[in-house]
Amino acid sequence: MNKQKGSITVEAALGLPILIMAVLTWVEVCVFTYSTALTDHALTIGVMKIKKQGNLYQSTKVDYERLLTAELKNSGGALWNAVTKQGSVQSSIQYLSGYQELVDCSLLPADERENCASGEGDSSNKPVAIYKLKYEYQPMFNFLMPNMEIRREIISIQENERCAFQMDGGGDCAG
Repeated sequence: MNKQKGSITVEAALGLPILIMAVLTWVEVCVFTYSTALTDHALTIGVMKIKKQGNLYQSTKVDYERLLTAELKNSGGALWNAVTKQGSVQSSIQYLSGYQELVDCSLLPADERENCASGEGDSSNKPVAIYKLKYEYQPMFNFLMPNMEIRREIISIQENERCAFQMDGGGDCAG
């Protein structure tokens, strides 16, 4: 009977750190999943709003990249800013002249796909856009998970500028 004295203390001392690690890991995975979903939502909302900017009759070009950056800051939320490494958020837009160029780009190896678009930064006469977001996820508990690079892409048709595109003879959107 005396040999079992203190066994609960030993079991608790051995089991408690494992339980705490399991709970912290679960919390970290939940925050990671939530922040990834929040990022997807912010990028989707941002693309949905900015692809409709501009029109045929506008004299100045729309700076889609600046609008995307501003929209990501607005839609990301407080938690997203807390788990992204400061200065690691990078967004870019590649413009493609049409479906065939998109297909050709998708057939290239992953390392060559980055620069396959004919007009990065130039949206004129390019109806297809690939909106890209890259950032480094910084875990709350660094000892559980390493920093991870997260990449997202959305392919979109540039809505309100489509009247200016000169594909297949163009189109008259005024009427």
